[in-house]
Amino acid sequence: MANLTGKYIDRYQITEHLGQGGMAVVYKAHDTRLERDVALKLILPAAIQSEKALKRFDIEAKTLAQLSHPNIVGIIDYGMHSEQPYLVMPYMPGGSLKQKLGKPLPYQEAAKLLLP
Repeated sequence: MANLTGKYIDRYQITEHLGQGGMAVVYKAHDTRLERDVALKLILPAAIQSEKALKRFDIEAKTLAQLSHPNIVGIIDYGMHSEQPYLVMPYMPGGSLKQKLGKPLPYQEAAKLLLP
């Protein structure tokens, strides 16, 4: 997938690539209307060819939109960019759980993750 840093998806200016999974890529972006950083998840072009992947992405967006819990990242926006669905979530600094796995965590940090 091409580097989208500096490009715009609707009102969101892509500022940094955060990670990629099998179905989507996640960017840090700046919401130019509300002037805040967000995480923008954009389905990969290869996944667009799969009806199953598109449906899964749509279900994820609808499910997140209905959830409200302090330990679940919510959804801010959902849209299409060049026939690629995307969803927008609050940006949570500090890296992903995937980045932390496989490394020992200080007990204070592990407790913060496990207590809730």
